[in-house]
Amino acid sequence: MKNIKFLYKLTVYNILIVLMSVRHVLFEIFHRWHSFKKIKLLIKKTFPKRIFDYFQKKKIEKLLKFPEAFSIETVNICNAKCWFCPQPEHVRTKGYMHFDVYKKIIDEISINKKSVKSIALFMDGEPSLHKELIKFLIYAKERKIKNIYLSSNMEFFNEKLINQIFENKLEGTLKYVIASLDGVSETTHQNNRIGVDTKKAYQNTLLLLNKRKENLSIYPWVFPRMLVNDTNKHEEKEFYSYWKNKSDKVLTTFMHNWGGQIDDELIHSNDNNPFSSICYFPFSQCFIQLDGSVRICCLDVNGTQVFGDIKKNSIKEIWNNSNFKELRKNLINNDRDNLPELCKDCTYPQKGQWTLPFFWQQGF
Repeated sequence: MKNIKFLYKLTVYNILIVLMSVRHVLFEIFHRWHSFKKIKLLIKKTFPKRIFDYFQKKKIEKLLKFPEAFSIETVNICNAKCWFCPQPEHVRTKGYMHFDVYKKIIDEISINKKSVKSIALFMDGEPSLHKELIKFLIYAKERKIKNIYLSSNMEFFNEKLINQIFENKLEGTLKYVIASLDGVSETTHQNNRIGVDTKKAYQNTLLLLNKRKENLSIYPWVFPRMLVNDTNKHEEKEFYSYWKNKSDKVLTTFMHNWGGQIDDELIHSNDNNPFSSICYFPFSQCFIQLDGSVRICCLDVNGTQVFGDIKKNSIKEIWNNSNFKELRKNLINNDRDNLPELCKDCTYPQKGQWTLPFFWQQGF
C-alpha cells in the first residue's frame, strides 16, 4: 500500500514538473516578446492613447484599494557587508520583528489575500537570521497565504532550516527563494557578498534543491541571482550555465543606486532600455519595517520617509492616506521639486518589476 501511494505521488510530481517546465517556457517567450521595442511601438501606434489611459486608470484604481505586494522586514540585521548596499551603515535600531506585529500584518493581508500577489519576508536584513522564521511561515500557512518569498545570501539557510520547511509542509506557503550569489568563483563572490562563506552559500542552495526533490515537491522554487556589475560581469555566462539545469530560473539583473545612496562607477545601469521612468512602488508595494512603521520603499534603509504605523492604523488606511496620495501625484506629474530626496535620482524604476522574477533576466 505504501509503495502504491509513493508511486502515485511520484507520478503526480513528475506531471507537475513537466507542467512547470511548460509554464517557464511560456514566461520566457513572453519575456522575449516584451523586450522587443519595435513590437511595443507598433502596439502604441495601433491603439489610441485614450485606450491605454483607460486601462492604466483602472489598474491604478484597483491597486489603491489594497497593495498587491508587500515587503515585511522580519529582521534588519545581516551577516553580509556588501559594497553595493547601504544596509550595513543604516542608523535605525537593529533587531527582529515581534510576532505580534507580524500577526497583525498577516491577519489583514489574509482578509484581502485575493488582491495580494506576493509577500517578501525580508527587507534590510538576512531573513534566515530570525529564529522565528518557521513560526512566521506556519502562521501564514494557517491563514491560507501561499505567495511568500525570501531573498537570502544562503550562508545560514542551512539543513536545519530546510528540513523544518518540509517537515511543516510549508513548501506551498513559501513559493520561492531568491539565492543571492554574485559570483561563481570564491574570489568574485566574496568581493561582492562581503563576509559570506561562498562554499556554504552554494552548498545550502544545492541542498535546498535536493531536499525539495527528495520530498517530491515543486516548491519552493529556487532562483539563483546575480547582481551584475564590473567586478563580476566576466562570470555572468558561467553563472547562468552553472545553475540553468539545477534551478528553476537563473536571474541576472542590473544594479541600481539605492535612491542615490550608492554612487559607485562599478554599478551598471539600464540606461539603454529602461523599464520605466515612474516608480511603481508607491502604487503597488507596501513596505513595513520591523517595528510596524510603513515607509515609502525598500531603498529607504534609514526610514526617512515613514507614512504610517500599522500598530495605530490599518494597512488600508495608511495606503490611502494623504502622504501616499501626494507622493503618487508628484511621481505621475514628474514634480521633481516636491519629491523626497531619495526619489530624485533613483535608478530603481529602470530595472523592472521585481515581484515577477520570471521577467527579471537579461538572457543570453
